[in-house]
Amino acid sequence: MELKSIPYGNSRIDFCLKRNERKTLGIKVYPDGSTVVTAPIETPYEKVTEKVKSKAQWIDKQKEFFMLFEPRAKEKLYESGESHLYLGKNYRLKINESNTNSVKLKGGYILINTKDKNNKKAIEKELKEWYKSKAIIHFQNLFENRLELAKELSEKDTSLNYKWFNNRWGSCFKDGTISLNLDLIKSPKECIDYVIVHEICHLAHHNHSNKFYNLLDKKLPNWKDSKEKLEKLLS
Repeated sequence: MELKSIPYGNSRIDFCLKRNERKTLGIKVYPDGSTVVTAPIETPYEKVTEKVKSKAQWIDKQKEFFMLFEPRAKEKLYESGESHLYLGKNYRLKINESNTNSVKLKGGYILINTKDKNNKKAIEKELKEWYKSKAIIHFQNLFENRLELAKELSEKDTSLNYKWFNNRWGSCFKDGTISLNLDLIKSPKECIDYVIVHEICHLAHHNHSNKFYNLLDKKLPNWKDSKEKLEKLLS
């Protein structure tokens, strides 16, 4: 197997070239992001590169798909000085031992009072409960701002709930229930609003068809900017 790289636009496409007795030229993208091109033994290299360039957009889309399943961020240590996001801004943890447990914002810090500052699991639990309490307030306010859109797109009573998801920002169920990932509280309000509008549009189209994206374009013209900001911030 040979390691190859060819220029494409302002970047390059890296791939492994494998030759065997097959009759056709094939391309596979694997979950680790690697690209393997398998070609008949006698295929000229120019024909290989031509094929790779013709499939460049498909290769990029496959890599993006597999990236959705990668861990969003490195494991947190839950210790003083560590950076944590809230509504799109970074705050430092400041952990103090106390007879009572509490979490609050103060200046550029998230202050956590806990009975055992060495109990990382307890600190994580306290912080997640605080995130959840804030999410319920902000998510509900943003959702209420979009209720008219929900009524426009569906006759069903639309409701909102919240949970921790591993690999999605939200869900829309056919009964009109919209569920948001509590992790969204770490992103700016415009990103949370984007996910809400995205899920509300699913009330009309329970898929990602052209009709769905045309509706999303109409109701939230800048959704791509918000989506990109969300993915960069929480990846």
